[in-house]
Amino acid sequence: MALQGNLGDMAAADLIQQYGQSGQTAVLRIQNNHQEATLYIHEGTVAHAVMGDEQGEEVVYQALTWTEGAFSLEMGALPPETTITRSWSGLLLEGARRLDEAEQRLAQTEQEPETKKMATKRKSDRIADVLSELLQESADIEGAAVVGIDGLVYSANVPHRDMDVDLVGAAAAAMLGLSKRSVEQFKRGNFTRTLVQGDAGNIVVVLLNEDTLLVALTPNAVNLGMAFAEVKDSAAQLQDIL
Repeated sequence: MALQGNLGDMAAADLIQQYGQSGQTAVLRIQNNHQEATLYIHEGTVAHAVMGDEQGEEVVYQALTWTEGAFSLEMGALPPETTITRSWSGLLLEGARRLDEAEQRLAQTEQEPETKKMATKRKSDRIADVLSELLQESADIEGAAVVGIDGLVYSANVPHRDMDVDLVGAAAAAMLGLSKRSVEQFKRGNFTRTLVQGDAGNIVVVLLNEDTLLVALTPNAVNLGMAFAEVKDSAAQLQDIL
């Protein structure tokens, strides 16, 4: 029997995240007015999406904008083909970016002509600017990312193009969970920061708020005190944005 529900109670993004994180296989059908999007989730990855004559990622992005409608989910249904290769978290990140842009455009059209020129940057761009500034001005930081506690990457500026930002997010979230539990078990108060050192460099994880963290990567031979100070300054800027 298919699971059924309302988008007002559980959004499409929440459904994709839930079954993506659990690595399950299912077909998700989402209805909005006279439209129906069908998303095939295979072992946690949205492998195929179709709506009428359209298929692929664009179907997912459109479904993510729906706030009203119904959904049904049937477990175990295999996708008939693969039209999407982006990870589920990458889809959600891109969908959020597009929604942010659409909301910004709407806000601009509602402003007076002289006010439009003063439109502020999107939150995602401001976060990216802080990370870029950190890397440009620091001699000790070579990579940074803002990550949700669920592993979803909000913005990343990493030193190697072949570094998977989704894995960065997942690893950072795992490190945060272990560090917080260790602080609690050893009765060291509230968690603020963790440092992991390898023979090729260091990883610094700082909690920004209850939902978000900052990850910074450094080479091996650095002044950690200076690196901590620079990360602290950037964390303060990010907290103001978030």
